[in-house]
Amino acid sequence: MSFKAGNGKSGNIGRKALYAALVAGLLAAAGGYSLAAVSATKHNFGSLSPGEIKSGETTEICVFCHTPHNANPSGPVWNKQDSGATYDVYSSLTLAATLEPNSPTLGQPTGSSKLCLACHDGTIAIGSLLNMPGKGLGGELGVAGTGIEEGKLSSISTSHIGTDLMDDHPISFEYSRSYPSNDEIKDPEGEPIVKLDGTGMMQCTSCHDPHGTEFPKFLLGSLSNGGLCQICHDKRYWETNPSIHATSTAVWNGEGENPWHEDMGEEGFTDDTPEMQSCLACHRSHGGAAGKTLLKGTNPSTSEVEGEEWLCLDCHNGNVAEKDLRAQFDYPYKHDVKGTWDLHAPSRTYPGDPARETADNLRDNRHAECADCHNPHGAMEGSHVMGGENGNIIGPNILGSWGVKPLFWPSAGEPATTYEVVDFLSTTPGGNNLEGYLCIKCHSYYAYGNMPPNAPSGNADGSTVEQSDPTADFNVNNMGFHPVFAQGRNMPSSSPPANPNWPDNGLGLTNTFRYVDLPANWERTGYFSVSHDSTVTCSACHGSSVSSDPLGVHGSNEKWILKSNTTGFGTAENFCYNCHKREVYGDEGYVGTKANYARVSHPPDGLGTSSPFYMQGTGTGNDSNKFGILCLSCHGGWYDPTETVNQIKGIHGSNAPAGTLEDSDPLGYRLMNGACVESYARPSTYASGRIVFRTINPSTEKVCNGSFSEIEIVPEDANYDCDNISDCSF
Repeated sequence: MSFKAGNGKSGNIGRKALYAALVAGLLAAAGGYSLAAVSATKHNFGSLSPGEIKSGETTEICVFCHTPHNANPSGPVWNKQDSGATYDVYSSLTLAATLEPNSPTLGQPTGSSKLCLACHDGTIAIGSLLNMPGKGLGGELGVAGTGIEEGKLSSISTSHIGTDLMDDHPISFEYSRSYPSNDEIKDPEGEPIVKLDGTGMMQCTSCHDPHGTEFPKFLLGSLSNGGLCQICHDKRYWETNPSIHATSTAVWNGEGENPWHEDMGEEGFTDDTPEMQSCLACHRSHGGAAGKTLLKGTNPSTSEVEGEEWLCLDCHNGNVAEKDLRAQFDYPYKHDVKGTWDLHAPSRTYPGDPARETADNLRDNRHAECADCHNPHGAMEGSHVMGGENGNIIGPNILGSWGVKPLFWPSAGEPATTYEVVDFLSTTPGGNNLEGYLCIKCHSYYAYGNMPPNAPSGNADGSTVEQSDPTADFNVNNMGFHPVFAQGRNMPSSSPPANPNWPDNGLGLTNTFRYVDLPANWERTGYFSVSHDSTVTCSACHGSSVSSDPLGVHGSNEKWILKSNTTGFGTAENFCYNCHKREVYGDEGYVGTKANYARVSHPPDGLGTSSPFYMQGTGTGNDSNKFGILCLSCHGGWYDPTETVNQIKGIHGSNAPAGTLEDSDPLGYRLMNGACVESYARPSTYASGRIVFRTINPSTEKVCNGSFSEIEIVPEDANYDCDNISDCSF
């Protein structure tokens, strides 16, 4: 090629000058970066490169990717052959951009992504070219440096991606196909998104410019505070709640596993915060957990990147988040997040749905993972507020999660079988936001149909027992229930007071609750705010047995993940006293000074400390039943070995019929179907009643330790009448 030189004479331009001019024009058209910009990057493999990986055979830069003649048509004047590798591609049940309907898997890489992978998959040498510098045709330039083996990127290089793309951000999909099926990414016709190729495809070059940028790793934007990620991603609740993970300024104390994999802010990881890390606090665009939306938790025992629980526990172990949750999952009884793997599998049932698990997956792949209860994109700081008529509402830390609500409550004692899915959008009373809805998405007919799973803690005697259905236990049509889904039913009037022994304080039945014991600062918090007309959550009774542990049903030293008595009075087993006042109901070796505040004075046999229930020893006190909890000898804990349903009954609530005693009341009334009770006839202020206990064989009995069959307890006259449920309700 020739042109007129500046002196007006014809002249030949050197091939190198022409080549440089041509490539510079291509680069300017492609990315707007000059040859000088590329020369300062790691993509300069010439001998003058500032990088560690380079060739000693040429000073040229562009030749490692581009050639003006005989180029590979798969890219812009591309100077390399295609890899020819078959890739394991990204797969996820929440993926909405696949060409095949309902397929979780993308197709093979296309377009510029194939060009990037020609080096980064490690199958082709960096210096393997279609046209060598000068006149040479195909050949290979020697390239060496750390992470290079036989001229190729090896697995020890941080730039090596390999042929397994399952742990890398999805590529080579048509962005518009993913919206609005997944409405947690931005509308391609609305706000600007990252750079798509000419066919609207998401490729490696959507986030990286191989010619260099002002940001590390050839990125087109900053990763800090989720900047580059949030150009496309618009996670539900993240900015609207906003999530505590989006705003937290907590820092890593340098102990345990490093929770970050990218260094933000000043040099070093100890100044990084969840706010700064943002999306990268939980995800890795390359090298995340395969099939787990690129989660990046590190298992401390293997140093391997794994999803699910380690993602959460590498921060929530006291090293970033203030409270240590990891230790609770080492207790003998727990929601075993460390013991289940790859079972949590959210998907979208309909276009635009949030990602949730199906009832089938909850039933067929039973598991417990942090994400079953918490949505990291929606969770805010704080637990639920105990006490009051709205004490059964979720806390801010459950926001963004979901549960199931019975469409209607069936007949008393029957489980709900039809449900609607509800999102937890606020903590405002009146919404579909009861904590119980969260629990019953796993612990009810919704998840296990007609085949309840076994209780991991077993029965009171350690034998195998099925989980009961809380929607049958807590059924609001039952004769008695703990107020998880509605206020309790046994609430006699305070004005005028039903019980003449109550102090003239207007508290009525609340006198039998800890509510009257104001803490030193006169602030009603925790159990001090629970009164007789409160509602409660499942986590009021289930949680850590160590009172200083963070709240939540994570793990416990007690079976069934039960709490311990935190009052400082009475035996640790009697956690019932957290709400129900010990001075009213008594304990081993102790007779309450305010026992007549209850409807029937305790101990009900009137024998004081000589009562078999209040003495210590075999078959008495806490040892009177295999639960080791005094209250359960009379209230709840029944197990009937003659039934085909192998379940503990009556602790949550009951609609049990009358016992065998001729004048027995229904045992569900006031939850009198205790571990040892056979029949119960209620007393009144004008007639005594009776409790008759079962005859048992302690060696084979599953729930009761003592045989009280010869004891008929004749209580003192009742402190107030309660002839039927209506008499004790509003």
